Amino acid sequence: MLEKKNILIVEDDHDLLWLLKKILSMNGFNILQAVTAEEADQVFTQNLKILDAIILDLSLPDEHGKTVCKKILDRLPEIPVIITTGFEESTQQAELENMGVSAYLIKPFDIMKLVKIVSDLTRPA
Repeated sequence: MLEKKNILIVEDDHDLLWLLKKILSMNGFNILQAVTAEEADQVFTQNLKILDAIILDLSLPDEHGKTVCKKILDRLPEIPVIITTGFEESTQQAELENMGVSAYLIKPFDIMKLVKIVSDLTRPA
C-alpha cells in the first residue's frame, strides 16, 4: 500500500478548511492544518521532513500569505505550494510563480481540480 502524502492546509475560512480536509482525506491524503501564519510556521517547522505539499491562502488574519510563502520556500524550495486567493491579481500571480509557487487558484475553485493538482504534484517522479 502506498504511504499517504502529508498536506498542510493554511486557511482561515473554517468552512472551506473543513471541506478541503474532508475531500483531500477521502482522496488518500493525510491533512495537517493551520488557520494563522503563526500556526502555519509552527506546523511547518514541526513537520518539515514529512510534508509533501502546502495549500496556502493569501488572506490570513495575522500576516499576508505571500510572506508566509516566501518563508516556506526559503526553507524548503522544492516543496509544492498551491496558492488560494479570493482576489485575482495577475501581477501577484506572476510574482508568486516566479518565487516558485506550483499552482494559483482563485476562489471559488473546483475542489476536484485542487485534488488533481495536489495528486499530480505529490506523485513520485
